[in-house]
Amino acid sequence: MNYLFFDIECANCFGGNGKICSFGYVLADMNFNIIEQNDILINPASKFHLGRKGQEEIVLGYDKEEFKKSPKFDFYYDRIKELLESPDVVIFGHSVNNDINFLISECARYKKPYFTFKAYDTQILHRHFMPESQLNGLGKICESFEIEVENLHRSDYDAYLTMRVAKKLCEELHSSMEELLERCPNCYYSVDNGTVVNHYVTISYSKKLIDYARFVKPDHRLLKKSKVKNKTFSFSLDFEKDKYKQALFLVNSIRRQAGNYTTKLSKMQYFLSYGEQCKRTQNVNELADSTIEVLDEQKILDLLNIDTELYEQVKAWSLGRIKGYGLPKPKKPTKPQTDEAEQTAERKDEE
Repeated sequence: MNYLFFDIECANCFGGNGKICSFGYVLADMNFNIIEQNDILINPASKFHLGRKGQEEIVLGYDKEEFKKSPKFDFYYDRIKELLESPDVVIFGHSVNNDINFLISECARYKKPYFTFKAYDTQILHRHFMPESQLNGLGKICESFEIEVENLHRSDYDAYLTMRVAKKLCEELHSSMEELLERCPNCYYSVDNGTVVNHYVTISYSKKLIDYARFVKPDHRLLKKSKVKNKTFSFSLDFEKDKYKQALFLVNSIRRQAGNYTTKLSKMQYFLSYGEQCKRTQNVNELADSTIEVLDEQKILDLLNIDTELYEQVKAWSLGRIKGYGLPKPKKPTKPQTDEAEQTAERKDEE
C-alpha cells in the first residue's frame, strides 16, 4: 500500500464551481519515501480570477499562459481517475473537502462520470492532535513544524508539503499513520456518485436545515401552483448526512412554495425515507395509524415540481449557490441625492 497526496489549484470559482488549472500529486510509500511527483497543468477554459476584491492576488506556480496552452480537464480525466481510484493507495489532501468538490464540479461541467474514492484530511488531523496550535493553513502549519516553504500554490509542491505535515505528525506523536487515522475518524471522507460524506461528522445537519428554513421566505410567484402550501416535511437522518446538498435544495424549494421543514414527529405530514433505519425513520414507522405519508426522492421531486436533472446537478453546486437559488437579488443601494458639489462643501464644513 502507498500514500497519494494531492492538491488542486483553480483559475476561479465563479458560480461556486472551481475551474481546475492544475492537479498535483506525490506518490510515496508508507515510510514517506517519494515514488513519483508530478504536476498536471490544465487549461481551465475560463478566465483567471485569483483573489477577492481588496485582497492580494494569489500567485500560482506557473505563468497563466502555461495553463492556457495545456489540454483541458477531460483530456486528463482518465489519468486522474486512475490515480484516485487505484486500490493500492491511501489518499490524503489538506482541506481535502474543497478539492473533492472542485473535482465534482469539473466532472459535471465536462459531463464525465464522478470519481469514487476515499480520502483523509491532514488539516483535520493537525487540528485534532495539535488543538493548541489554532492553525489551519498549510503554509502556517509547515512553519510551525519548521518545514521550509518555498513555492505555495504549485499543486505538486503543496501535495509534497501535505506529505511533510503527515510525516511530522507521525514523528511528533510517535505513531504510524494507520494509528493516527484510527484515533481521528473525523478526517475520513468518501466520495461516491458526486456525493461527499464525512462519516463521523458531529455537526447536526437537522439544525442547519432548520436555521436555513427560517431564512427562506415563500415566493409569491410559486404559490398559485404550489402543492405543498402549509404542508410540513421531514427527512431521514441518513439522507441529511449523505445528501446534505440535496436536502438543503429541497428545503429551499419547500419553503419557497410555502411549505415547512420540521424534526418534530407530531408535525410531520411528509417524510422522505432513505438509507438504513435511522432513529427518525423508526419513529415514523412505529406510529400506529400514521397520518405521515412516506415518500422516496422521486415522489418528493414530483410533488415539488423539481426537474430530476437539475436535482442531480446540485451535487456539484456550492452551498452558497444552493442557499441563494431562486431568492430575489438584493437591491442596489440608491445614491444619495446630494450632488458632488454639495458633498464637497459639507466635507469642508466638517473640517
